[in-house]
Order: sequence, then C-alpha cells, then structure tokens
Amino acid sequence: MKILFTKPSSLSEEKNNAFMAQLSDVLAYKGVEDMGTHLLLELDNESIEFNSIKQLFALFEQWGIDQSPLESLLQLVDMK
Repeated sequence: MKILFTKPSSLSEEKNNAFMAQLSDVLAYKGVEDMGTHLLLELDNESIEFNSIKQLFALFEQWGIDQSPLESLLQLVDMK
C-alpha cells in the first residue's frame, strides 16, 4: 500500500534525517519516495497491522502532518 502525504514544513537537514529515520522504523515500512512537497510512503500489505498504524499516527502528530491520509490504513486493518 502507498500513502501520499505532505512533508513536514521547513525542516533542517538534521531534523529531516531524524524524521526519515523514524519513518523507516515503522513496522510495515518498505520505502519512501520524495516527491518535492510530498512523500510517497510504501508499506508492506502483508505485515501492516494496528501497531504500524499507531506508529504512523504518533509520528504524524509529532511532526505536525495532516493525519487524514492514514484513514485508509484503518479501513485496511478492519478488513483483515
């Protein structure tokens, strides 16, 4: 599954590296593609579960990112 979301605004290189490291620590993380003002996050459909989604919601809240792109993940987990 891929999730497109807005990048955190005006991060220093150090903070951007910290954000990307936290993103890669998400349990179902497969990769991320930088699309300028957005990031395209790829998650492993086989291993995604509620804990991965909780990690993403917490990460988005910490970095001030709109959480609405994560709603489809909740629906996916409900279907399993």
